[in-house]
Amino acid sequence: MLHLFSKNRFHESVACAALLAGSITLQVMWIVNLLVVRIPFIAQLYSIVPSVGPISGMYLKAVLTFVLVFLIAALYWRGKDCSHHRTSLLNFFLFSTVIFFVMTLPFVYSFSVMFE
Repeated sequence: MLHLFSKNRFHESVACAALLAGSITLQVMWIVNLLVVRIPFIAQLYSIVPSVGPISGMYLKAVLTFVLVFLIAALYWRGKDCSHHRTSLLNFFLFSTVIFFVMTLPFVYSFSVMFE
């Protein structure tokens, strides 16, 4: 198993699948974070381990999302030339990283407007 980490190169389709899976997982996670903070029912739903709280369900959701998207993308791109997707996938990953960072700041997801 550890010999997989000592390779000099990975196939381009595997790298593209990992970038896509990571990007989509980041997008899903900031949305789930927003829902967990805003809706108490969702927070209870994601509390798989009660002593840990909703973060346990959020991590499980992240792992399942990454694995599912990675497998689908890797099977789709297996044996294909993915060189034309490299730039757009990297840009999407960088965009997802910035959006995840901004949307998980406490003052962003706790912002609310009061009407009187």
